[in-house]
Amino acid sequence: MPDVEEAARYPLSAQLAMCCANERDGFDMSKFIAVMALRIRGPVDSSALRGALDDLVVRHESLRTVLACGCDDGGEAYQSVLPPVPVPFTEQVLVPGPGESREDAAEELLVKLHAESMPRTETPLLRAVLYRFDDRDAVLTVLSSHLAVDAWSAGILRRDLAACYRARVRGEAPELPPVRSYGEYAAQQQEGLAGERARAVRDFWKAELAGGRIFAPAAEEVGSADRGGAVYGNAVFDLDEREMGAVRAVARSVRGTPWHVLVAAGVLLAARVTGVPDAALMTNTAARDDRSFYDTVGFFADVLPLRVDLSGCVTYRDVLLSARRACLDASRHPLPHRVLEQDNPDFMQPRAQPENMMFLFNYARAVVGDDDIQFAGRVEQVTMRHEMPLDRGGFCIWAMWDTPSGGLRGCFEYAPERLRSGTAERWTADFAALVSHLATHPDQPWRDET
Repeated sequence: MPDVEEAARYPLSAQLAMCCANERDGFDMSKFIAVMALRIRGPVDSSALRGALDDLVVRHESLRTVLACGCDDGGEAYQSVLPPVPVPFTEQVLVPGPGESREDAAEELLVKLHAESMPRTETPLLRAVLYRFDDRDAVLTVLSSHLAVDAWSAGILRRDLAACYRARVRGEAPELPPVRSYGEYAAQQQEGLAGERARAVRDFWKAELAGGRIFAPAAEEVGSADRGGAVYGNAVFDLDEREMGAVRAVARSVRGTPWHVLVAAGVLLAARVTGVPDAALMTNTAARDDRSFYDTVGFFADVLPLRVDLSGCVTYRDVLLSARRACLDASRHPLPHRVLEQDNPDFMQPRAQPENMMFLFNYARAVVGDDDIQFAGRVEQVTMRHEMPLDRGGFCIWAMWDTPSGGLRGCFEYAPERLRSGTAERWTADFAALVSHLATHPDQPWRDET
């Protein structure tokens, strides 16, 4: 590996600074990974694929960036961009086991990938394996560090990989938009946090969160017999195309989006669980406020609270309007979670209490469609047909995403030693019912149902 001391240095973004702080607290960042698996139907040119993977490392500096967290010597934390090196890439023959379909084998690869790790000190932060069923059917698995690739970035990588592969097969230059570096983002973010606008944003959040608390319900006492030996647990729920059609219709009626309906249901569930009418949901945000970074690969993902006060709401529509307003206010006042946490310690105080559970509420929407990742016959993402609970570092994750049929799937992941499976299943059922009620009976009083 090239000498880090001779590499270009950039300040850390607030997001990477938070990661470094977590590592100093003992979190293993090598397990902080992003995974991707693509089913490729049609012939694959291995040489072109290998070259396209290397093209990604040249194009996106984050894939060849290492962090100095100051863990060992207590020194300054920074990120260093190294020269490009080839992506570790291998090919293997894949034979499904007895009674196993090719779909089963592809899903099993994806599950195994989640158990791997990647040191943050070695570049490139990307490695790939092409598993061939035969000459016209294969699975490409790609592992990267989450320090370099967030969910938005994963879509960009899929698009750019397809474009670079097609270009190499044709002997042409890829048709891709210009890209800014993640180091520029970090420097621009730091400069912005020192400006007058940042002071106004910080004042907004201090007023918005004053006297409030995050949604962090107390953990249950769960015996080993109740856990059944499970390390992680999950509860899955689905809304079909018809139900999501109603969600989209009621969202349009208030000039909102399905996300606003989901937030409203989440706030109502939080009130039901805690008895607090304004418990704030911690939600994922893409944190790409400057459109010039839309094509940049890096760790932009952050967390912001959404505090919706139900005390002045009479109907479900009132709750929906309040949720919409909270979402819009949050988007107009972007602030790194690390700064928000420093400015509002009382609001974040429940997080520090070991008897409480931390929730993260997330609605994942694809920024790159399947049409943008075609490069060999038909290419599609491998997904888990049966959701597998994963290690989320102690967080309870409330994840939701759109399905190809037009519906919605949700998966609540939790630590089974802190929450009974029956409680998790009840919460997910209650949430789905609240979404449905918001969509179909928006003008009914919400208190009648809670």
